[in-house]
Amino acid sequence: MSYLPILIIVLTILALFYWAVPSGETVMTNEMRAIAFAVMAVALALYGIGRALIHGGERTLRSLAMWLGLFAGLVTAFVFRDEATVVVDRIRGELMPSVAVSRVMGEAELRRGWDGHYSAWAEVNGVRIKMMVDTGASMVLVPYELAAELGIDPESLEFSVPVMTANGRSTVAPVMLSSIRIGSIAVFDVPAAVAQPGRLRLGLLGMSF
Repeated sequence: MSYLPILIIVLTILALFYWAVPSGETVMTNEMRAIAFAVMAVALALYGIGRALIHGGERTLRSLAMWLGLFAGLVTAFVFRDEATVVVDRIRGELMPSVAVSRVMGEAELRRGWDGHYSAWAEVNGVRIKMMVDTGASMVLVPYELAAELGIDPESLEFSVPVMTANGRSTVAPVMLSSIRIGSIAVFDVPAAVAQPGRLRLGLLGMSF
């Protein structure tokens, strides 16, 4: 039995459910998706019935039962697609806590990592880096070793701002980051600072974000 038509139809339906453009607006309206789903479902049913009739006999009943079960499963998946999305996001959040889950524009949800901390993959000046969420830090702090990659000239840094860190007193160099993006959240012109060389391994997502 060929499963290629099933695979094509299922992948097409999944694409119709979840395809979205960067702005967050869906490519297809719910009505268009429903029509496309109905067409796919009918095509799937006709394909299955056709194969069942060709083989005939007891095999026909088994094939019809299988195809009807598959059709019922697809209908169920379509009806509960919103609930399924929540479950998928929950699983992804548990397995990859640093990846922000955005259910609506302007919101991002992070889960606590296995080490007990909250961290996030963020796009800083267009560069994807991992940062630890630190509500006790007054501003965003990035490692010196990443400054050049973020478009900051290391030679121009002036470590003139005193700070208190977990490792004691230090000084940092104030900078302005053009943008920080996490999930569907984007903040522009973010006050930040660069740590001295070797003093910071992971960027800190402070209150200036």
